[in-house]
Amino acid sequence: MEPMISVNSSPTQCTSLSPNAPIWQDILAQAMTGEILAAMNYASLSEICDDPAEVADALEHAQGERGHAAAFAAEGHKIGVNVTDNVDAKHWKRLREAFLRCIAERDFIACLIVQEIMLESFAVASYSRVGKVAPGSLGKTFARIAAEEEDHVDHAMSILRAERARDTQRFDDKVYRLHLDVMTTLAQMLAKECKDGNCEVCHASCVKPSLFEVSLSAAELRGASLQQYLKTLDMLGVPGEVTLTWVTQLPV
Repeated sequence: MEPMISVNSSPTQCTSLSPNAPIWQDILAQAMTGEILAAMNYASLSEICDDPAEVADALEHAQGERGHAAAFAAEGHKIGVNVTDNVDAKHWKRLREAFLRCIAERDFIACLIVQEIMLESFAVASYSRVGKVAPGSLGKTFARIAAEEEDHVDHAMSILRAERARDTQRFDDKVYRLHLDVMTTLAQMLAKECKDGNCEVCHASCVKPSLFEVSLSAAELRGASLQQYLKTLDMLGVPGEVTLTWVTQLPV
């Protein structure tokens, strides 16, 4: 398991972003947890790759995700809050377990679908939206990382398109199976209410009701993320009338 990253120094006095610093702290904690999870996933992926170039590529991606996590931690430090990750939080743990099932099957393509198509779609969309409303360097950091995550998706697209071309039905069936496993959890994370209790990442109460104070909402982030996901599936060639049905069946 990759080491967790956190800012261990005592919080300093919040200044420019006060009183919204606690909201940004929770947003950063969710983003940082996602980046640490991604680093762990890429490190695991490197262990099932046979091609040395693929191993090196997966390890490079893992290092990049750790860099993103460190950048989020640094942004928290700037506004006087500690940002910590929790990859064992209920939703993130389920996502990690779904990825590890693909690793256990040594299914390289399934791993790419989960990480590059599903998880990265949520990262690209949500980080882009946060980047537009967050002030100063915080917004710039989210926007920069969103762009870098989008490059990951582009990198995987040619591999996945080629795989789909070999057996379209088999590929689409695999995507749907993973959709039920992974996207259900992601949708629950951005549901209007946390119906099954605290997410175990927010530091106090759930941050969702407070998002409007920083010009965000769970509904908006969910909508943007699902739209990005549908766009990515469309780029792969999966029929839109099929994927739209998949998305409408997700929990709200």
